[in-house]
Amino acid sequence: MQKQNTDNLELSPKIQMILIFICCAVYTIAYIGRYSYTANSIPIIEYYKVNKDEFSLATTFFFFAYGAGQILNGIFCRRYNMRFTIAGALILSAVINGLVFFGLPFKFIKYVWLINGLCQSVFWASLLRILSCYLDEAHMKKAVIIMSTPVTVGTLVIYGLSALLALFENGFLYAFLIAFILMGLMGAIWLIYFPKLTKNARLENRPTGAAETTETTETTETAKEKAGRRFFMSGIFYMLVLFCIYAIVSNYVKDGLTTWIPQILNEQYNLPDSLSIILTLVLPIFGLCGAVLAVFINKYVKNHSDLLGVFFGLTSITVIGVQLLFKTDLWLLVLIMFGLVSLFMNGANNIITNMFPLYVGKKYNSGLIAGLLNGACYVGSTLSQYLIAVIAIAGDWTAVINVFLYLALGITAFSLILFVIRMIREKRGKKNLSE
Repeated sequence: MQKQNTDNLELSPKIQMILIFICCAVYTIAYIGRYSYTANSIPIIEYYKVNKDEFSLATTFFFFAYGAGQILNGIFCRRYNMRFTIAGALILSAVINGLVFFGLPFKFIKYVWLINGLCQSVFWASLLRILSCYLDEAHMKKAVIIMSTPVTVGTLVIYGLSALLALFENGFLYAFLIAFILMGLMGAIWLIYFPKLTKNARLENRPTGAAETTETTETTETAKEKAGRRFFMSGIFYMLVLFCIYAIVSNYVKDGLTTWIPQILNEQYNLPDSLSIILTLVLPIFGLCGAVLAVFINKYVKNHSDLLGVFFGLTSITVIGVQLLFKTDLWLLVLIMFGLVSLFMNGANNIITNMFPLYVGKKYNSGLIAGLLNGACYVGSTLSQYLIAVIAIAGDWTAVINVFLYLALGITAFSLILFVIRMIREKRGKKNLSE
């Protein structure tokens, strides 16, 4: 039987939506295996009898590996066989979570969590690369919204499970078992169904890393060289550098809050362990609205740098409110304000790692851009895991909040300066044209 020629076939709208949702499911479940350790900070510290900086070493190792891996995967993801790469990363991350459940000694957790960071770094750049290759423009807009939800939903699920499991003796260990099962199943589903979903796509769009003929390779290499020169000479390169800085700051605040809020509530307001963890769910619940707010404001503020300036400005105002109330007994109001900070920083994160890469994905390698930006995000995450613990030990939680404020105000001021400069240039340009 002759093999069907599929060069001119496109994915149907139904298949495109299924592809978006299966990519969303992969990243959501990956988050469960990513935060199974972080979400259980209080019981892990008590169970293994370690202090905050010893606990944070594993998350620091993770985020270091994740950040470096994001950059490497962003560069090389266009050469991957996406079927086996994503399935393999899911299954290996599942095994690592399983090792913790089955009694891996604490001194080894930081090393396997570093490997987990490398596994987890595969997903974002690869999934955005897949979506930018297979989706038409109409479905790309839907993907921007849908792919903004895994971070919040995954965080919500793992923190909700952890809060429930904290009610039982050593129950936190079952968070790792659940991650082991879900990620293993998702790896199998991806392995089976991804090739079935994409078999009728245009061959030239398939991001599988398949071998090419010599003639095609030469043509492609020439095109890549020209594209590379255009990339570094264009404004997109400088915007990418700028957004990397924004990404570091936004994730220092966002992931710093996600990791340490249970400890803040426990130590500052003497709330029980289980309640401290369950109240942390306020962050992802608020954070889910961040992507929607970003898309809404983007209708009126088109420039992505200006849009980020708005979100950092709102964060600055909210953190000032936290400062004023932090030493009072109004812990619920403080928690709501932390939720608003999470909302704004999740919105900023969505602009940086989702909206912007997909927006420029038709002209540039969206996987590379997403990988670099997500890598920068996790530089901020890495710094937050260890530095916040050090600051809290050396001073107190007020000092941690002060650092949040200084960072947010700095980015807000810088964005405002860039806006003023651009307005002056545009005004001069219009004046020269009129003359």
